[in-house]
Amino acid sequence: MKTQENLQVIYPITVEDLQDDAVRRIGRKLNDDELHTAKKCVEWGLSSIVDITLKSAIEEAVDKNN
Repeated sequence: MKTQENLQVIYPITVEDLQDDAVRRIGRKLNDDELHTAKKCVEWGLSSIVDITLKSAIEEAVDKNN
């Protein structure tokens, strides 16, 4: 059964976050085509490291709390 705690988001990245970072880095917001590409890159980057990150987080949690 899914509970509210199980559905809690741990680390969200919003389009606003991405656009704010673009303004900081390149001085403007991304256009629609750039935004589409950037979103795909973020998704790919996060999906490629999520397994390593989750494994490390679980191991650290167990080590620190035992």
